[in-house]
Amino acid sequence: MKIINNIIKYIQKLNKKDLEKNLILILVIIAFSSLGITYFIYTKSNSLIQKIKSTKKLTFKTQNIIETHLKMQKEEEKLQKILEKEGDFNIQTYFEKFCASLNITPEGNWETLTQELPGSDKFDEVSLNATFKNQTTKKLIEILEELNKKDIVYIKELIIKNENNKKIMFDIIIANKKLKKSI
Repeated sequence: MKIINNIIKYIQKLNKKDLEKNLILILVIIAFSSLGITYFIYTKSNSLIQKIKSTKKLTFKTQNIIETHLKMQKEEEKLQKILEKEGDFNIQTYFEKFCASLNITPEGNWETLTQELPGSDKFDEVSLNATFKNQTTKKLIEILEELNKKDIVYIKELIIKNENNKKIMFDIIIANKKLKKSI
């Protein structure tokens, strides 16, 4: 209260010109203080908004990773059941029986190739590459339908080429997954 009384006495002693100077000085100080506080609040809030947006993006990415992981787990469980059901499945033996049942003969050598699956510590992939020449599209469809019936076998790659006599030639890679052998 004493401070306010001293300020009032000081203001009363001032002449009109000094009062206007002091009033302008006070208004300028208030204006610059207001601008400084507004700028500080703006930069802080903008920084927080950017952090919130970044966190939101990371949340979506994390959610997608979790969903992908769950999907992969389900696929692994499904594959595990198929492998348990099939026992000692051999793709080369299957392919030989398959070709005999459809009365088709692949060209050349069709040995199997076993590769590690990237990102999998449980499964390897066994693939078999075969070439069929002088075939019809109808026969190709029949082959694909029959291959599709076997759960453990999948078509990894198919390349179809036209031949001169209105027939086709196709290279097909079929594959299956198998459990890695424990050391």
